[in-house]
This record gives sequence, C-alpha cells and structure tokens, in this order.
Amino acid sequence: MFRRLQDWLALTATERKVLLFVTGAFVAGLGIRLYQETFPKERSFDYSASDSAFASLSAAPEETAEAKDVFKGPLDINKATKEQLIALPGIGAVTAERILLYRDHHGPFQSLEDLRKVRGISKRKLDQLRPLIAVF
Repeated sequence: MFRRLQDWLALTATERKVLLFVTGAFVAGLGIRLYQETFPKERSFDYSASDSAFASLSAAPEETAEAKDVFKGPLDINKATKEQLIALPGIGAVTAERILLYRDHHGPFQSLEDLRKVRGISKRKLDQLRPLIAVF
C-alpha cells in the first residue's frame, strides 16, 4: 500500500525524508498538546509580594513640614536657593543650577518672562510655574 502511494506521488528520496519529518513533527506536537490539555499545569505564582512592593514604591511620599513651607506664598526666584527651586514642579537639579548660574551672570530677573532665557524652561513650564513664583 505504501509502495503504491509512493509511486503515485513520485517523490524523490529527499522529499520523502522531509515529508516524514514534517509528519513526525506534527504528530509529536499533537501528542504534546493532548498531554497538556489532559494534565493542565496549575500556575502557582504568588503575586502578593510583588503587589505590596509595587504599592510601597508607588505610594505618595508624606509631605514634610519643610515641603509645606516652600509654597506658602510665591517663591522669589531672585532669592531662592537650589533646594527651593528643585521643590518646584518640573524643576530638577540641573535646571535649578542653570537658573542660579543665569542669575549670577546676568543679575536678578526683572520679570518672570526672563526665566524663559534659561535653558530648560519652556513657555509651557513657565505657565505651570507662574502661580508658584514671583519676582520681587
């Protein structure tokens, strides 16, 4: 029977080997799939440890008395320290340092718009900071 099928298909020796390999791989795959469906492996990963770690890392830090004092009124950018500038939203250590350097080289800011001359202060960031800062 296999001989007649082989003659009818007229396969070369290499084609027969490839066909045999593909058929064997298919049957092995079906066997593995049947085994996995018959004996499902229960996933037993405990997410509680990673959830609590994530919750503790993403919790908002409590405000200290220092942080509350920073925004009692508008911050005078001509007298502000580096730490006070860093406490402003959107201002990091590098931008705070640039503000201080600009103030040292060019003198006190005359208006809030002068802050735009500092690299890293965009119009959008200045609009965000406007209620929190002032020039006295």
